[in-house]
Amino acid sequence: MVAHVVLLRAHALLAPLRGRARGGRIALAAAGALAYAAIVAAAVIGARGAPADLVGVAAVGAGAAVVLAFFAGPFLTDRRDPLDARAFAHLPLSPGATAATTSLAGFVSVPVAAALGLDIAAAIAQDAPAGLAVGATALHVATCVVAARIGFAAADRVRAAGRSREIRVLVALAAIAAGVPLVASSIALGEAAAGVPPLLSATAGVVALSPIGAAAAAAGGSVAALAVALVTLAAGLAVWGLVVHRAFFHADIAPSRRDRRLGWFAMLPATATGAIGARSILYWATDVRYLANLAIVPIAGVLPVIPLIVAGMPPETAALVPLPIVACFLGWIAHNDLAYDSEALWMHIVAGVRGAADRVGRLVPVALLALPVLAATIALTATLAGQWHNLGALVGVALSLFLSAVGVSSVTSAAWPYPVARPGDSPFRQPQRQGARGVLAPAGALVVTVLVSAPTLVEAGRVVFGFGGSAGFALVLGVVTGLAAAAGGIAIGSLCFTRRGRRLMELALHAG
Repeated sequence: MVAHVVLLRAHALLAPLRGRARGGRIALAAAGALAYAAIVAAAVIGARGAPADLVGVAAVGAGAAVVLAFFAGPFLTDRRDPLDARAFAHLPLSPGATAATTSLAGFVSVPVAAALGLDIAAAIAQDAPAGLAVGATALHVATCVVAARIGFAAADRVRAAGRSREIRVLVALAAIAAGVPLVASSIALGEAAAGVPPLLSATAGVVALSPIGAAAAAAGGSVAALAVALVTLAAGLAVWGLVVHRAFFHADIAPSRRDRRLGWFAMLPATATGAIGARSILYWATDVRYLANLAIVPIAGVLPVIPLIVAGMPPETAALVPLPIVACFLGWIAHNDLAYDSEALWMHIVAGVRGAADRVGRLVPVALLALPVLAATIALTATLAGQWHNLGALVGVALSLFLSAVGVSSVTSAAWPYPVARPGDSPFRQPQRQGARGVLAPAGALVVTVLVSAPTLVEAGRVVFGFGGSAGFALVLGVVTGLAAAAGGIAIGSLCFTRRGRRLMELALHAG
């Protein structure tokens, strides 16, 4: 049975190379294979003279990324699992035999061949002994295959529930958050002369002992990584066995049409916070007023760089400017979010929504956007400014400014909202405002955010510009300051929302 399924899998894999146009397809496939082999060979040659710690970090990062790609890939396509366990449920087979058969057949695929080539290159670059190289390569490839099996099973359930679009958004955001730093750090490591930055090395050490990176780290001779990789593979096989068993003995109930159309409301928890978060995501994705606010973030970050370079500032120094501006504005754009609800705010007030649920729910889209944007901005800043060795200071600045801005915005949006364009109006058509609240509220939010983050900015500046200081201390200071400001701001904003419900409703009714 195993041989038959594997043979069918091989025939399905080679099917595109048959037919009238098989000559061109074969040539294209051969060209792709040669190009991939050339890239892998170039990477091996380039890594031969590199420091051992640098090669180890690169191997762990690449191996972990491959495992994640095998798991997340099925969520990005509409193609059903060619080895779906439900297709075998009507055959005279046991769940155990089906789980083993589909796992072995999963090795017959182009992505697995590509992963095999990458693992061989990593083993050669690390000068791993032959036995260890073969074992680590087999372990990593098997982990990738099992990750793909579980990924396909989870993707099929998500697709059946009508959640494909939301899951793809989340996977795309996670890919940006992980992909841009990975590529940027690879470029920086290739040009590094002072070794691996401490924070990057520590991160690689944590990933090497995680389920996604342990198999890739096993080629470096780490016994702990080997143990974690074996446990991960055993757990993955057990999960796949449970998936197959469920496919044989449990019939999935198709969700109703109403449930399939709930979208983000079904993705988030069925609580007041989840409902507000889902509604906020829809608003941020469709309302041109929110989109106009988002456009401010990259413009405000990049615009000051041009005159600074023209004025003679070194490009490496000018590259440090966008990060604090982007981090600050990402949290600041929520400083008046209550006013954008207009009359819809009455739903929150008459329903007796708790202030904490409203404050936290409205921050869900901000957090989803901030993760990939900050990760990409930090990585690009470290690369362009040559500051990977001070990565901790950059992360500390970004987290301090963003989280502080989130906390301040949670207060100002509930305590000092001001009228904005009504739903459906152009974001550039602002209503007439009485008093100075429309100017003082946004400006004050920015000023308070900078003041709260001032200790972190000073410490990071000392580190980056060579006046002493500690990147690790800047990171800890930024995290503690940001979390304290965010928690305090959400608490104060919750109290303001609860006590000022009538005043907020009056503002919403007369906005614009």
